[in-house]
Amino acid sequence: MNNKNLSDYDISLRGQLLVNLPVIFIIIFTAFGLSMFLDLNFKIALLIGMILGWSYWSYSVKKWIQWATKNDVDVNRLVKIGKRGLLVWSKNTVETVTKYNKTPFI
Repeated sequence: MNNKNLSDYDISLRGQLLVNLPVIFIIIFTAFGLSMFLDLNFKIALLIGMILGWSYWSYSVKKWIQWATKNDVDVNRLVKIGKRGLLVWSKNTVETVTKYNKTPFI
């Protein structure tokens, strides 16, 4: 394993850059792209963007959790950082990945 001790900031920053930032871009660009170029109702385009963003979230949050556990981050610490950074909502999300190796919520 990695001997480097990761700070809460490092773990949170990686989560924000890997998970939340792309999700926001997916939602915004999908909503505006579909409404402007395909002349789709903005509410429907936003809903499609949210579905795509959630799909990406479930994939990327699994990768973030796996990265953190490979770097010896304690599950309880990861849940605390994840909740603070709006990356995960409960310990169940982290346990779904660590114990069962499943993608959360999909």
